[in-house]
Amino acid sequence: MLNLAAFRYRNVLTADGGPLERLTCGEVRVLGARWFEANAYLRAGHMDGQFKRRVWGSADGGGTDASPLVARFKAISEAMERWAHWTTFRSGDGPQYGFDVDPSSNGMAAFPGLFAAQARGAALMEAAERFNLLNWWEGRLSAHAMSVAWPGVDAMVIESDAPGVTVVLHRRSARGHHAFGHAARSTFAAACHAAAVEMERHETVVGYYALAGHNHEGEGDMHPIEQRSLFFASEEGYEIFRSRAAGGVVGRRAKLRVVFDGVLPGPWERYAHVWRVLYEPPSLRFLSREREYFLW
Repeated sequence: MLNLAAFRYRNVLTADGGPLERLTCGEVRVLGARWFEANAYLRAGHMDGQFKRRVWGSADGGGTDASPLVARFKAISEAMERWAHWTTFRSGDGPQYGFDVDPSSNGMAAFPGLFAAQARGAALMEAAERFNLLNWWEGRLSAHAMSVAWPGVDAMVIESDAPGVTVVLHRRSARGHHAFGHAARSTFAAACHAAAVEMERHETVVGYYALAGHNHEGEGDMHPIEQRSLFFASEEGYEIFRSRAAGGVVGRRAKLRVVFDGVLPGPWERYAHVWRVLYEPPSLRFLSREREYFLW
């Protein structure tokens, strides 16, 4: 698949007339290997400040890869996705793209290719991951354990009719808290690799927060997503997760219903095409302030 990131993102920074205020990149560890994590920040007017997070940082897009260049491209793409989400949602045209059913950015992906449809593959996996995770947590799908080669890492696959393979990984960190990652990809191995990146990031961020002397209690002013990430890192949160992992389907099994599958047009198309695939969610609980909901 032709990737034109180097060309299409060449003028993405504000200094060159683009929407990005700044782009940073640093080293991280992923399962012991040296990787790179980049963060992209949209300039004022391209994203609502109320969506910024405290613990996870204020970046509008993030990317992790073994290549620093690819990590930067991933971060820029995610920032384009966030720009498209916020602009479309508040434009009044949201219902055309499923935002009346799910106002979040679920099922969205940006890709700097030649054709808009090139972004659909990533959007499809994002949609499958969210459909599976939400329905599994709400008891409408089951999951089974799988073995992985990484010591101390537990894995499970959510069973559904959605495309690809959705995995959830868990590991207890050296500091004693719990870390999780989840992802959907075309194969089990690819999904595990993507989930491992998310697990490492969860472990790192929660670890820094804990070292600063904080815990998951008394954080009422924190973004709900961040409250959950800290809660499930605790023993109490892990026990709730483990209880759900041991359970099966409660009530009717979830069935796929496509709400939207198409491109989101807008000024971001100068840099990347944005596609959304949206499956009907089981509820909108994931958007509430419910701390004991496994999604962040």
